[in-house]
Amino acid sequence: MEIKANKLLNPQHEALFQSKDRELVVYGGAGAGKSYSIADKLLVQAMVRNGRPSKTLLIRKTLASLKKTSLDILQRRADAFGVDFNVNRGEWTAQVNNMEFIMSGMNNKEDYQKIKSLTDVDLIWVNEASELRESDYAELLLRLRGTQRKDKYGFRQIICDFNPIGKTSWVFTRFFERNIGNAKKLRYTVLDNQWAENEYIAQLQASKQWDPNYHRIYFEGEWGELKGLIYNWDIVPLPDIAFDEIFYGGDFGFSVDPAACIRIYRKADEIWVQEVIYATGLTNQQLGAEMKAQGLTRRDQTYWDSAEPKSIQELCDLGLTALPAQKGPDSVRAGIDFLKPMKIHIVEGSENIIKEQKSYVWKKDKDGNSLNVPIEFNNHAMSAIRYGIYTRMGGPRARHTHQVYSDKDFTNG
Repeated sequence: MEIKANKLLNPQHEALFQSKDRELVVYGGAGAGKSYSIADKLLVQAMVRNGRPSKTLLIRKTLASLKKTSLDILQRRADAFGVDFNVNRGEWTAQVNNMEFIMSGMNNKEDYQKIKSLTDVDLIWVNEASELRESDYAELLLRLRGTQRKDKYGFRQIICDFNPIGKTSWVFTRFFERNIGNAKKLRYTVLDNQWAENEYIAQLQASKQWDPNYHRIYFEGEWGELKGLIYNWDIVPLPDIAFDEIFYGGDFGFSVDPAACIRIYRKADEIWVQEVIYATGLTNQQLGAEMKAQGLTRRDQTYWDSAEPKSIQELCDLGLTALPAQKGPDSVRAGIDFLKPMKIHIVEGSENIIKEQKSYVWKKDKDGNSLNVPIEFNNHAMSAIRYGIYTRMGGPRARHTHQVYSDKDFTNG
């Protein structure tokens, strides 16, 4: 019996579910539901391949990023299917029926040793393939040698997903320009996601007004080159040093826009930013509870959009130190100008900071000229970082003392 789309599977992704091609490339725009459908396919395969042991390898550049993306999605989708997906966090494996899920990064010597030790892998999911090197992908292909079965579910497959940013990437050269391996290529957009919210779709559609190339990548899911990136921060492990101070920046959200809370480490004039919270659907009470669960206390100073005094007060009422960010005429540009010359690093595993930075560009006029105004889309971590660093270190009210919020903090709204 073929696996057909049902109320849990996206019917627009039928070709993804049915593909038995050795190499499957799934790409396209934002909000297309690509990762969710790939997770669904792997879980379905775990159900229908229950006759013999099999292996699925989950790969991301870093294990820390994988935990926040592929693993998180698989756990949520397994819950929707009513399937146990219990992770052994010592070995980073999980078992679903007779399928073993093995999780790994490809970022250091230990990662590569783990990958090279694997044999008889049936399925591989390479999340955000453009983060890897082509030699990494070639190594993964060598692992894809699970025992062939004679039934219809005995195929072996490596699945890659990514957003089509930059034709200089090896994924464009390999799969689209040279067509090495004759991989099956499937393109999806937000319009192929029946669960996408109308407000989110409208935001993506509106991007055509201020950057046709951005619209081409994130709405149409076609290859393009983003120009005018605002920041160029590297991605590093968090150093084991004594920091001068640690503080936080935050951005409120709810249904479509995620709430973001970013931990900011400072040593002299060098900064490291680390994702703490990035999630939709959180009320302010839930956001505050999650901040506490992540270890924040009244001693930790956090800086938030001063246009939301009620939300800031609600965090304070929960026993957190929430302060209004410096915000006023031209404060966005001033904040960006302050951050741009600074030495800022993204801490490994901060998946959404990494994603936002890659698409945080200046708006353009109809002639393609930069307007020195950032695109206000997928910028929640970027705003949180700016709120924290600029207010703490560069704005007129820099260096707040340790006190909870009161109305007088909003004089510059």
